[in-house]
Amino acid sequence: MPLSLEFAKLVDQVHTMGRYLGHVQMSSSNRLETALRLFNAATDLDEIHERIRLVRESSVSGYRGATPTPRPYSEVIAGVGAPPMPPPAATILAADGSQVYPDQHESALYYLINIGVFVYFHGAPRLPYQFTHPDLFYAEGALKDKDGRVVTNQTVNARRSLVEMQWLAREVWERQTEARPLLALHDGPLLKFFGAAEVPDAGQIEADYMGALQQLFDAGALLVGYGDRPRSTYIISLLHLLRLHPGEINDAVLRNNGDLEGLTDAMLLAYVLEPGERSAIMTQNSPQNKEYKDQKGPDFEIAFFYINVADSTRPVIIRVDLPMWVARDPAAVDAVHALLLTQCGIQGRKRYPYALTRADEMAYVSSVEKSHLDEMIRVEMLRNQLEPELSNKLQSKDLARSGRTKHRLR
Repeated sequence: MPLSLEFAKLVDQVHTMGRYLGHVQMSSSNRLETALRLFNAATDLDEIHERIRLVRESSVSGYRGATPTPRPYSEVIAGVGAPPMPPPAATILAADGSQVYPDQHESALYYLINIGVFVYFHGAPRLPYQFTHPDLFYAEGALKDKDGRVVTNQTVNARRSLVEMQWLAREVWERQTEARPLLALHDGPLLKFFGAAEVPDAGQIEADYMGALQQLFDAGALLVGYGDRPRSTYIISLLHLLRLHPGEINDAVLRNNGDLEGLTDAMLLAYVLEPGERSAIMTQNSPQNKEYKDQKGPDFEIAFFYINVADSTRPVIIRVDLPMWVARDPAAVDAVHALLLTQCGIQGRKRYPYALTRADEMAYVSSVEKSHLDEMIRVEMLRNQLEPELSNKLQSKDLARSGRTKHRLR
């Protein structure tokens, strides 16, 4: 079948893109040198905390940078040394989800959330335990908002994130008698933006999400939010703040990171962290994190550190989110650090822990599986005297895509 994309017309654009990316890389190198100097000089924790206090007590609302954890848990932001040894035994639980979004062009309107749960018994000669839980949503109350509009993909994503955490909490709660620590792995950040304006039930989702966190806390789990491709700039924003004079601290100046703009924490720490090392533990200075702390207490403020999970010279920087009930316990942090490296090592020190990789594989719904589900639904509709019919638009697309041939003159 002939290609629709005319690659010959893209050659010049690709050349230009390559030159642009080269320019960006060169510019980033200069900015990285500046950031590294500031980073290595940031060793006075009292001075750092004083600067952040100035921001918090001012009218400034735009600072979203990192804050070193308060004493006695403070570490210099340059981080710690060699990785700790893993505990002799642990139970590692991971939950991940995928979804099929509602499609108004299909014969029936629905959406699907599929959750994969994987339990790995570290240090024990036991086979892992795994299962999936698919949930099909087709009732009007789940599919429509109060104005009768079909729920958005963002709403489905928010509901999936909630269900992932609920299943993780449920499985941890059922396994409290297993070997400890109980390491609970969630794919993505722990601070959730459920989008109150776009998600009709955002308030209830957030309340239920906090309920799942409470259950994990009650079970004594070491909860981790695993970010495998972090784009965050919390440390970069802190470095930008530290170089300002007190009189320069205002929303206009903190709206971006000045001449450090464009750098990410991962870009910086790739030059700082050796394989297996982690950064210091910090918290994100944000209204949402303050809300977690104010609503549920200091244990529920979200902290984070970065870790280089590579075993070679090419760094792989990961962001690890932790609730403060884990972050304030040095032994718990050491266990998280060591077990994450061990889990990544199972796959040849890839960027993902083994348990989370398996949960993701089980949750994933392929296009073939989605087609099979659609066919099951059509058969069931016929069984109930309903006539399934694809939209005209979808039928036209299928016809055009399936039988495309080159026109030939006769």
